[in-house]
Amino acid sequence: MLILQKGKQNELVLNINNNSRTDFSTYRLTFTNILSQEVKSYVIDLSDPLVYGENDRYCEIVLNLQNPGQDLNYEGQYQLQIFGNGSQLVYTGMVRLEGTTEDNSFVEYISADEDNSNFIYIQD
Repeated sequence: MLILQKGKQNELVLNINNNSRTDFSTYRLTFTNILSQEVKSYVIDLSDPLVYGENDRYCEIVLNLQNPGQDLNYEGQYQLQIFGNGSQLVYTGMVRLEGTTEDNSFVEYISADEDNSNFIYIQD
């Protein structure tokens, strides 16, 4: 499972170049959120050395989630599919998107009448 950080630049190391053809000029990364089924796609230009690099065993893809509108919307698990030249499936896997800030898991409510704060009322 790959781990991404929300709102940051992420570097993915994959072995998709061993499974694909050398005539690809782009890879399309498609993320599908497991719960919401929201789909978001990113296109990686293989001729751009800032976002793609490779050797004989693996490739490195830089996925920038910092720019407005580029970030994935929901934290959690995503199914990742990578297509060569937009149509040939070369990789399928799971991704976990982690947030950069810690959210409060609950909202604390303090009543104005603290004298009755230790009682539990049960309706008959």
